[in-house]
Amino acid sequence: MGSSDRDMRRGSVLVVDDDLIECRSLSEFLKLDGYQVDSATSGHEALDKLKKASFDIVLTDVNMPEITGFDLLNEVNKNYPSTVVILITGYGQIEGAVRAIKEGAYDYITKPLIDDGVKMIINRALEQQQLKKENIQLKKQLGMLIGGDLVGRDHQMKKLFDLMDSVADSRATVVITGESGVGKTLVARTIHSRSSRKDSPFVEVSCGSLPESLLESELFGHARGSFTGAVSDKQGKFEVAHGGTIFLDEIGDAPPSMQVKLLRVIQDKVFEPVGGNKTVQADVRLILATNKDLEEEVKAGRFREDLFYRIKVVTLHIPPLRERLGDLRFLAEHFLTKYVAENNKGLTGISDGAMRIMQQHNWPGNVRELENVIERAVILSSGPEVMPEDLPFKAVPSADAGAGPNKSPIASLKEALEAPEREIILRALEAANWSRSETASALEINRSTLFKKMKKYGLEAPEGVGADAND
Repeated sequence: MGSSDRDMRRGSVLVVDDDLIECRSLSEFLKLDGYQVDSATSGHEALDKLKKASFDIVLTDVNMPEITGFDLLNEVNKNYPSTVVILITGYGQIEGAVRAIKEGAYDYITKPLIDDGVKMIINRALEQQQLKKENIQLKKQLGMLIGGDLVGRDHQMKKLFDLMDSVADSRATVVITGESGVGKTLVARTIHSRSSRKDSPFVEVSCGSLPESLLESELFGHARGSFTGAVSDKQGKFEVAHGGTIFLDEIGDAPPSMQVKLLRVIQDKVFEPVGGNKTVQADVRLILATNKDLEEEVKAGRFREDLFYRIKVVTLHIPPLRERLGDLRFLAEHFLTKYVAENNKGLTGISDGAMRIMQQHNWPGNVRELENVIERAVILSSGPEVMPEDLPFKAVPSADAGAGPNKSPIASLKEALEAPEREIILRALEAANWSRSETASALEINRSTLFKKMKKYGLEAPEGVGADAND
């Protein structure tokens, strides 16, 4: 008996069947084969046992009184997401079983039961569970989830995380750059949460969403009677954020009058409300973000040069998603877990076909777009996995597809997938410092496959890099 067989047989199974003889027979067979087995002869009894103990698998008959196998499937998916359900159906009930799989069952077995068939399906389910557990552990070891939805193992993201740790507990002004949707607000919140100011307010203001006449009042407050409609004194965001952090998003859109006041706040740590004569101390940490090139804005005369050099203490750049496709799978799985839990769905993964299509997409909306795509797919999907038809876009055809009568569409698709595959492998190698064993593990392929693909794409480790680059 191989070690993998012994590992799989450590799994626990709850057998559920209202036929006492069938239930005992199946339970004894599984016990003799090394599984940890408990049994229940009704849906009610099964739910009671699930409350008292955890099981890897629930193997249940479909046709039972009061609580059917379908009912049990729904309860397990809702309350015990780490447990998988395998249905037992009679001949002629296969259509219903297929429907149940779309609702989240792992698989179904038809009567009369065949011993080898039962073992094969159970072992396959346990093996899949083990892979998921190992993947979660790998993510923890690589430190891919730094907080909330800020996920990444690409080398650019690792450098970003290191910089965030370095500046988190300082007073230095931070400028976060990157395209819309890359996660600038999340980076700002993470820096605040890791600083000594974490128990004080985090206040966010979008400089591009307010007209100039309101933005100054929003930031610095105003005195009663300072303008039409100012019927009372109002605290500004800088005052509200006292002792904490103020995050100014879209700083490149700030009007010149606000830029002048902002420069004074940074230099002198004081400001006056609009229409007021009281000077207010500004004990705040300032984090700014922009999707514009501020140097170009300075050259164009739209952003003050003195303010630019005053805020350019620490710059954190977040790369667009298309430049770190190695993170795509991990981000997608992270959002899948999040929205499966929020929507009480039974999805267990993303199909290879759907993942290939996502890897071809250019992601103009970056991580925000990916999150929306996964949330939509979770809501619309009726099966155990996200499928290509659940995505709002389709595969990108090769530029040469259909160019001539002898052109093979399969060859064209293969060619179209080569560029993103090479990029994903390259980024994974760089993130693992060119360690083949770590890279193969992260990509969930064996080392010989990785070696062949490296040779195919001409990927060679830089001299002296990678502890096991030649193993």
